[in-house]
Amino acid sequence: MFNTLTSIISNLANVLEKIVKYIAMTVVIILLCTIFFQVARRVITGKSYTEIEEFSIVMAAWLGFFAIAYATRKKVHVRIDVFSKKLSFFSQKVLSIVINAVTLYASIDLVGFGWKLMLKKAQIPLAILPTNAGWWYLAFPLGMACTSFFLLDQFLQEIQNFKEPKSKIEDRGQA
Repeated sequence: MFNTLTSIISNLANVLEKIVKYIAMTVVIILLCTIFFQVARRVITGKSYTEIEEFSIVMAAWLGFFAIAYATRKKVHVRIDVFSKKLSFFSQKVLSIVINAVTLYASIDLVGFGWKLMLKKAQIPLAILPTNAGWWYLAFPLGMACTSFFLLDQFLQEIQNFKEPKSKIEDRGQA
């Protein structure tokens, strides 16, 4: 039962990874094109669009939160393991599970906080763009929800793979 659940979540995480990657790549392309257009216009005419500056800030927020999710999925986020490397295999596994559980809890909490913040900011119009700030802040709960799902997958994988590697078992048998 647990293996089936873990497999389903892992498959869903693989699909979500592709979606997050597509969103992040699309935002990067849009951001690069708008900034290039802004710089070119400023160089050629000496004028710029203030809308593009505000739009770039909004796009940077979207990129940031979806890049965090993608980095978490690929396990390239910041992880300090200097101290845990000195622990025994069992202690490393337990510590990893505890850290993943705490990080998962924190990211789920940030989804709730981000959602409340987005609802609060949805009442406030942006300074220049003809929309409300809720669209800007929507990146927070959506990106953190993706991060939470990826962390859940990693947490379940850690629990499922909570075994000592065969090489360690064989080393003990030869000693």
